[in-house]
Amino acid sequence: MTVHPTLGLTDVRPAVLPGIAFRPSVHLHYGESVLPIRDGVRKLRDFPAEVGGTGDVLDE
Repeated sequence: MTVHPTLGLTDVRPAVLPGIAFRPSVHLHYGESVLPIRDGVRKLRDFPAEVGGTGDVLDE
């Protein structure tokens, strides 16, 4: 797990939680993605502005 206290988020690898439905709330670093993901979840170019990123939201 990776804790991001300024975001109020904790990264947990879904594969380590068998039997639990995983539903992301945001995609980080989507500007570097190779495979497009069309799931309706907000996609940020890098990180939110409040933690030093651009905060830019990208289209699907």
